[in-house]
Amino acid sequence: MKVAIVCGHFISNMGYIEVHLANALHQLNHNIAVFTTSTIPAYVGSLTTIDDKNISYKIERLQTDFTLGQMVKSKKLVAKVNEFNPELVICIGVGKLFPQPIYEQKNPTYKIVTLLGDNEETYAKTYGFKKLKNKLIQIILKKKVYELSIEKSTVLFPYTPSTNHIIAQFINPKLVAQLHQKSVEISLGFDENMFFFNEEERISKRQELGLPDDELLIITATRVVPEKNLEKIIDIVDECNQKDISVTYLIIGFQDDNYSGNLKNYIQQKAFSTKIKTLPFMKAEDVRKYYNAADIGIFTRAAISIFEALATGLFLFLPQQNNVKHILNSENGSYFNELTTEDIHKIKASVTKNRKERITLAKKFNYINLTKKIVAHSEV
Repeated sequence: MKVAIVCGHFISNMGYIEVHLANALHQLNHNIAVFTTSTIPAYVGSLTTIDDKNISYKIERLQTDFTLGQMVKSKKLVAKVNEFNPELVICIGVGKLFPQPIYEQKNPTYKIVTLLGDNEETYAKTYGFKKLKNKLIQIILKKKVYELSIEKSTVLFPYTPSTNHIIAQFINPKLVAQLHQKSVEISLGFDENMFFFNEEERISKRQELGLPDDELLIITATRVVPEKNLEKIIDIVDECNQKDISVTYLIIGFQDDNYSGNLKNYIQQKAFSTKIKTLPFMKAEDVRKYYNAADIGIFTRAAISIFEALATGLFLFLPQQNNVKHILNSENGSYFNELTTEDIHKIKASVTKNRKERITLAKKFNYINLTKKIVAHSEV
């Protein structure tokens, strides 16, 4: 099938859903083209640059005519998509406004489907004037394009269990039933060619880290920002070691900014600071090696890295919230409201035993399988 992906940002060397979807569609022998901009969103900051050298499918980067925060628009979008003449257009990132002209066409020659990722964290952590400003932007600019996406898409693919509930709160109530009727729930996932378990990598990395065989290694790989509240995990790890529960904690994702510096200082003040290791943001294949070395993954917020860690067979601790409630069962992890040293102690003895079973359970989140599901529900 000839497929166009329309998204405001596309950073090919980072693991966001639009990149994985494009790669998977290409692997499945669809003729694809990505229509996007050269803008790097602020949440990525200085972590990356645009690099399309190793991409084997078409990427059309359009000049922006409007930018505000993460929102971007290009007047040339419709003409360029129509020139490609796709059978299917997949729109991603509705809140960035970029797909709006696609929805506004009167009689498009192609089927339109939309991926929706809004969840309870999308508009969280804003207060006072910032909260008011976000609410006004949502009403004035975003409400219209969300409503258009519901009306003009033949299928909607929410990729967290809380997505539709969040969107239903700010769209026209008359469209809520249509939102639910058109929705086929999917998920974020992982690239099986990049994330898998490898025993040799485990042995090599643990030796490099100076870890004995019986030492429990906990890992968090994420952008290190205040919203992740990593101080609480650091406190728990320090407390474990004070109680003679020997645990090493590795955090990957430090940046060259004030908060990363402050968090390193916070760690240095701990009694067992040498048991907490910090590493910068790194390439996916390097992260995988550290996942393989580890025994437990802890994540405090929803993130793509959760699925990547799951693919290596890690036992995961995830927060008790709706946007991740579809990921774990008793075999591959546990949900927490407040993680404690007792939680770590209970799992320490048995955590590495069922790695193969956990990898098998994770396969439903493989992007090839997720993409097949999207295609099956979008067939022209």
